[in-house]
Order: sequence, then structure tokens, then C-alpha cells
Amino acid sequence: YILPRLVGDFTRAHPEATVALRIGDTDKIIEETLEGRIEFGIVGAKSKDKRIAQEKVIEDEMRLIVPAAHPWAGQKSIPFNRLTSEPFISRERGSGTLKSIQICLSRRAASMEALTIVAEMGSTEAVCQGIKNGVGISILSTLAVAEELQAGTLTALSLEGIDLTRAFYLTTHKSRSPSPLCKAFLVFIRREPPRPGPVSG
Repeated sequence: YILPRLVGDFTRAHPEATVALRIGDTDKIIEETLEGRIEFGIVGAKSKDKRIAQEKVIEDEMRLIVPAAHPWAGQKSIPFNRLTSEPFISRERGSGTLKSIQICLSRRAASMEALTIVAEMGSTEAVCQGIKNGVGISILSTLAVAEELQAGTLTALSLEGIDLTRAFYLTTHKSRSPSPLCKAFLVFIRREPPRPGPVSG
């Protein structure tokens, strides 16, 4: 949701370049960066691995996402304790989204364990489809569901007293020198950092 626009802008500025974009959860992207299969990643959680260098490139707001027909759809916010009886869709272990949610909740002495988790899904797209099809509700990046929010098929709510802001991190291997093309792309990202678009709901 962040990189495709940047890739498009970059390839227009560098028409000779070919960029391969890989999608994966945070743990997978960091693993592939360490193994040299990719030159850099943008991930949604900090790594404790000392071989990894990270810098924040964007802040993003996660919110509680419900279908438009949900009883809460007309509300701006709800308290966390109202979530406990609702079917909830979780991201898989290793997901930066899941790690970010756990961190945000722990700051307010709340926990994922209090939720009624009915499904664990391996991608944001799968979670989004699960919400649309009545499997449950979830907490997602507003960037990931911006089109659905603007179309009115999904609604975003805040959780009272819980800050769901998170960061995305440019992630590289400390000991590997980037290729000239990678170096040019990193310079481009730092000069033109991705920005979240307007979100309704």
C-alpha cells in the first residue's frame, strides 16, 4: 500500500530501472534481507537483530475496522472492553501489524488474549475480505483499507484511550553495501517519503 506509488514515481524518473517488489510479513522480509535475497524492505515493526539497520519513513494510524452494516458503524469510537465479545480476525504470528497492535494495547494494560479470535489470516487482504464477509472485525492500517473506507463498504473507529499509531521502517542489512540502483532508490525514498492519503470513516 505504500511502495507501489513510490515504485511508479521512481521508474518514471529512471525508465531504465526494473524494480521487483516482494510482499511478506515483517519476519519474512527481515529474514530475506539478512539472507541477501532482497536489498531492503519496509516493515511495520522494529527488529531486535543487531545486523539490521532501520529508520522510520512513515507513521500510520491503525483503527478498528467494521463492515458498513455493523451496529457500531455509526460511532466514532468505542471502549476496548466492548471488543471482547465480538468475533475478531487476527493477523498471523510474524506480522508487523499484529506486533504493533500488541504493543499499542499493552501500553493501556489491554491484551489480545481478551479478544474472541475466530480466525487468523496471513495477509491484510484476507482480513479485509473476512470483515466484508461477516467473519469478524479487526484492527488494520487505514492505508490498507483507504479505498473501502472512501467507498463506504467499511468503517473505521477509534478505540477510546488507546493510541494505535505505528511506524513503518526502512530496513537494510548493516554489513551489505547497496547496489547503485538500490542506493538511488533509497535516496529517492528519503527525499520523497510516502505519506498517508486522506481517510474517511
